[in-house]
Amino acid sequence: MAQTPSFLFYDLETFGLDPRYDRVAQFAAIRTDMQCNLIDEPVVLYCRLSDDYLPDPLAILVTHITPDEVQEKGLNERTFFKEIEKHFSVPGTCVLGYNNLRFDDEFIRFGFFRNFINPYAREYANGNSRFDILDLVRSTHDFRPQGINWPINPSSGYPSFKLTSLTEANNIPHQDAHDALSDVKATISLTRLIQEKQPKLFNYFLQMRSKQYVRSLLPTPLGSPLALTSREFISADGSTRIITPITALTNQPNTVIAFDLSVDPGELIENIATHDSLFRAMSHRDEIQRAIQEIRQAQGGTLRPEEALKTAREALSHALEAIDSIPDKLVQSPALLHSKGVLRISVNKTPFLSPLSLLTSDRQIPRRLNIDVEQSLRHYEMLKECENLTLHLLRAGNNQSFTSIDDVDQSLYSGPFLSDKDQERSQLIGEMSPEELLTRDFPFDDARLHELLWRYIRRNHSDLLDAKESQKWHEFCAQRIMNPVGRHAIDTSFFTRKIDEHLAAPEADEEDKKVLISLREYGMRLFKRIGLNEM
Repeated sequence: MAQTPSFLFYDLETFGLDPRYDRVAQFAAIRTDMQCNLIDEPVVLYCRLSDDYLPDPLAILVTHITPDEVQEKGLNERTFFKEIEKHFSVPGTCVLGYNNLRFDDEFIRFGFFRNFINPYAREYANGNSRFDILDLVRSTHDFRPQGINWPINPSSGYPSFKLTSLTEANNIPHQDAHDALSDVKATISLTRLIQEKQPKLFNYFLQMRSKQYVRSLLPTPLGSPLALTSREFISADGSTRIITPITALTNQPNTVIAFDLSVDPGELIENIATHDSLFRAMSHRDEIQRAIQEIRQAQGGTLRPEEALKTAREALSHALEAIDSIPDKLVQSPALLHSKGVLRISVNKTPFLSPLSLLTSDRQIPRRLNIDVEQSLRHYEMLKECENLTLHLLRAGNNQSFTSIDDVDQSLYSGPFLSDKDQERSQLIGEMSPEELLTRDFPFDDARLHELLWRYIRRNHSDLLDAKESQKWHEFCAQRIMNPVGRHAIDTSFFTRKIDEHLAAPEADEEDKKVLISLREYGMRLFKRIGLNEM
């Protein structure tokens, strides 16, 4: 049976900015056909908070969604993410939003992981895919800006790609910004505008949803130059530069190391030469070891001393020459992957790549974007002459070490992919009743899942715990709130201080004060419930 392709535009409002730690407040989505015509009713969901988490008061001042509102309107986290998975997994669905790849999708992945839902399957199974309208907007601005009004950020002088700025500049209705459904409707209207004004460009970039297509544009080693539009390159002129792919990593198959050809590659080439010297010296270790062994044998009388010493001297001489060739600044030399101009491209995050012919089809495009095509091509020729460039960057990329994450909630990317058996167990957990989960033991292959399941049951079904288990859960929540795990996590001190500061601020309006008072009352009830006396 043929799959009917559709777009599912979505947006999240969250209680903080860190997808590893913070929680989702609101989800909204609208399904359309591929011409952005609505084909289904909007979906709006709220997610209740569990007692082991404090929301960021600053986030609530932006959205005005309070814990009391989500507790009244919302689903527990288990049901909330199961509903989202159901909508995302309709065959033929392309899930998209505005900056969703770097923000909303990360909240979805970590939310799925916490709730025993496959974090990745919905992105590729059943002909499904994902896309990001923010990157489409940047590319449209750079390559085919005609027919759309482009606002400028007055403080930076750069093009403004904020959704609110673009909707205002193009007379697109967008009431209640930072309400998820309102943002979804605005994103659909902006997408439809680009489809109408630049249909060829829209259809071309839609191909970037396919990892296979993206890989075909990034042949390695050292493929031909092409254009990349990215937030990394944003300037007063645009967000596009000429790059060249250098090598695909073998231990991270979705990552390609590339180089920004607007940058003089001299630093990278010099660092490659330094590493070459180092590896030549290291290659003589075996010779040195053999020489030492021969000297010992000569001293023991098993070999003629003059022959052994001659061989040893030659080996040591070669090694010393190689060592002397290492520049003195080796210790200060930056890691290769941090050399100026080196960048990583994730083929599974729809990078917006364009053939060089698109950039040079009109002389005005590189001139408007301040791209020196000839200089970029000269830099490319310099890289082609660099001996062992690909070898050293491949070795450096494959040898990267990643910081391990101690907290299981945040370990999605630091742990292994789940085994097939654990995937089956996870699916079973999602289908079981809460009562069954409380009495069932699972022989997980991945040790993380034992702790994850303990938290999962208590976050979603704390009302079913007996007195002893309830006490253990409250102790966990108190410890979690006093000493949260995460760079941007909110502890009790920050929570109370920010509420008091903003309540006392002269610029606080009545609506802000109402929201802050509600938040403070929620905090007081939470602290009392888990045995804290912080407010």
